[in-house]
Amino acid sequence: MTMLTLSRQAEGAPPRGDGGRLLARLLAEMHATASASSIRAFDGDVNRAILFMAIARESGILSGLSDGHAVPEGRGQGRAISINALAASMSRPFETVRRHVNALIEDDLCVRTPAGVMVPAAVHSRPEVAAQFRIHHDVLVRLIEDMAWFDMPLPKTRASVRYDWRTGLVAAHDILLTGLEFHAWRFPSWLDLVLVATILCANARPFVYDREVALKFAEFDAPPPEGMRVPVPASFIARSLGLPPSTTQRRVNLLIEGGALVREASGVIVSTSAEEDIATIDASRTSNDHTRQIFARLAAGGFRFDDPARCYLESRPEPTPFH
Repeated sequence: MTMLTLSRQAEGAPPRGDGGRLLARLLAEMHATASASSIRAFDGDVNRAILFMAIARESGILSGLSDGHAVPEGRGQGRAISINALAASMSRPFETVRRHVNALIEDDLCVRTPAGVMVPAAVHSRPEVAAQFRIHHDVLVRLIEDMAWFDMPLPKTRASVRYDWRTGLVAAHDILLTGLEFHAWRFPSWLDLVLVATILCANARPFVYDREVALKFAEFDAPPPEGMRVPVPASFIARSLGLPPSTTQRRVNLLIEGGALVREASGVIVSTSAEEDIATIDASRTSNDHTRQIFARLAAGGFRFDDPARCYLESRPEPTPFH
């Protein structure tokens, strides 16, 4: 899909506020595509996919990029993170994190050092890891391209700075981890969070790229009517994310019992009460604010906010299909 194929039925006007709800929908699209890639790379294990991303962000070749500037090849050995620190930063039980980290070590994706665990630089060049990270980078570019198409505020480009895609990869990981940080408290597991975020994405898909409608409901104080959202079967979500259908259906049933989802004749939708909960909206606002701060660092690294499509490594990723 290119920007030319987006449904521009009417020119519309830019968001009258900060476009918080619109940005949340676009972030849901980013998370859905990145999650589908990561979950498949880890054979359906959401926890290991997320922990690997978090460890990679803290270590190896990527650790020197947090200030928005890429580190030349071969410089720096990165840093390790202790399992205690990892569990605390991810708000997950120590034993759960330790078990999954040990599995990553057994799979030669991480190594244990006196200071903790890290992802060696050599792992980044593995075809399956490199492919996953390239998708993570390109869904970040798609997010920014979409925001530009909706005339949402973006930082100015620093054309004098040469852009290194690894700077964008760090920003992509930071944004993906930010979503976890501010929304995971609502769910007993990361899998539940991923399912709800993906279902939210599927519910809004019919109008998320319809410029006139998307801009009409761009703010948190302007929720779209419930009838505009399209229910999606749990089997479609399982297929989209590469998850076992039985696991997906079981978790969806529990989320329905807990009030996060509502079952309709043709599928499930995120419940209005859950989506419009004040704490949930506050978490989305905070996540959006952190995303904009990450953009500021990305601008310092030379990202072409004036022409985002120039930064794709491959091409614009297709939206996650729901069928």
